[in-house]
Amino acid sequence: MGQVDINEYNALRVRVAELEAQVAFLMRHLNVQYVSPDGEFMDKLKKLAQSGKLLEAIKLYREKTGASLEEAKRYFGV
Repeated sequence: MGQVDINEYNALRVRVAELEAQVAFLMRHLNVQYVSPDGEFMDKLKKLAQSGKLLEAIKLYREKTGASLEEAKRYFGV
């Protein structure tokens, strides 16, 4: 890896901070909470959906993420 331009590095740090602030604002505005999907949670969702238990998968997704019904259905392509 080559040498890092300190000005470019600082500009990227500022941009990341701006983007984080924008995301936080949007989440507050939309009244949603970010839940980092862990592997176990994602595996369970996948298994439920693949076994035909789509309603259970949607319900679990909504409980874990705070997503609306519309968002959850969109996540599963319904």
